[in-house]
Amino acid sequence: MSRKKRRLKKKRVSQVLVIVAAALVLVIIVAAVILLLKSIKTLKSITLTPNFAETELDVNQDYVFSVKGNPSKASLKSLKYSVDDSTATFEKGSGADTGTAVLHTGAEGTVTLYVSKDKIKSNTLTFQVVDQARKAEEEAMAAEKAAQEAQLAAEAAAAEAEQEAVAMTTLVQVTGDNVRMRAEPNTDCEVVKTCKKGETYTKIENVEDWTKVDFEGRECYIKSEFLTETTSEEAGQPDEATEGAAEGNDTASATDTKKEEQKPEEKKNEEQKPAEQNNNQQAQANTQDNAQAQADALAKAQADAAAAVAAAADVQKQAEEAAKAAAASAGTVTINCADGPAQFSKAEYDYFVATWNYTGMPEEMMTHHSAGELHALYNNTH
Repeated sequence: MSRKKRRLKKKRVSQVLVIVAAALVLVIIVAAVILLLKSIKTLKSITLTPNFAETELDVNQDYVFSVKGNPSKASLKSLKYSVDDSTATFEKGSGADTGTAVLHTGAEGTVTLYVSKDKIKSNTLTFQVVDQARKAEEEAMAAEKAAQEAQLAAEAAAAEAEQEAVAMTTLVQVTGDNVRMRAEPNTDCEVVKTCKKGETYTKIENVEDWTKVDFEGRECYIKSEFLTETTSEEAGQPDEATEGAAEGNDTASATDTKKEEQKPEEKKNEEQKPAEQNNNQQAQANTQDNAQAQADALAKAQADAAAAVAAAADVQKQAEEAAKAAAASAGTVTINCADGPAQFSKAEYDYFVATWNYTGMPEEMMTHHSAGELHALYNNTH
């Protein structure tokens, strides 16, 4: 073989080796790309997230969750949706969207759910399921009961305040016989009646040396020196020491009265004796102090009663607001049915509106049906 042929053969072998090496490199690159793509689409973890803020779920309602895989391009097909409540359902979202899951709640209690694929399992979520309409009704009843109790407490406080006011009413008792009760605080006016010793009247106020009293709804006057303050328990039990009370212009026997009327100057002098004036002024001052203290106590009792009534009104208002808030949070709507007001879910109400919207008065149409008929209409179509 000539040298030229050997060089040509060697060159061909080199070319073949180069081609083989290039093919091997290409195969390695393709394999690496395939492995990389497979790694990108291989599911490593799943995250289940609620698309709502409620911590307590309502019965017979739908709740949507987001389902996300890691990496994000990993396939979420063939997921298994698991829920531990036999009365509930948990499945893939409607349509071609594999990124959502829908829980339809059943009976009250707890519900636990998750999604999985092969050996990969998402986080587990647990919720409390309650009948929101029933809960709202119970809360409203509790609030109403609290308001009624507060109202009763307010009424009891008002009654107690009234009793205290009655107990603080100042009574005065006549200390002598034939004491005149007059229409005005002077000795020249009409004599309304002649009082007997031991008679008791409700005191209104002091007017100089006279005491204004209530007599059968009429304001009359008796000389303060012939009265003494008393209580309802002591009324009718005259002090024996007062039986010999001094004579004056408004206490006398029939004979003394006649003499008194015949001698006005003598009567006037008698009434204006310095010692008696001092005693009357001191009695008047003491009585005014007692009256002011009693008036202050009565005002306080009335203010306490008014505060109790206002508190009851506030509780009633709060109860009504709580009932409205509870109903709103429960997503319920009150419909005036043919057999009276009834509670319906928002979904039911929206369905009835859509059904009779063509009439232009869907709510009027609802009033022509009983609550049972409306529930049956909704349940038969869902």
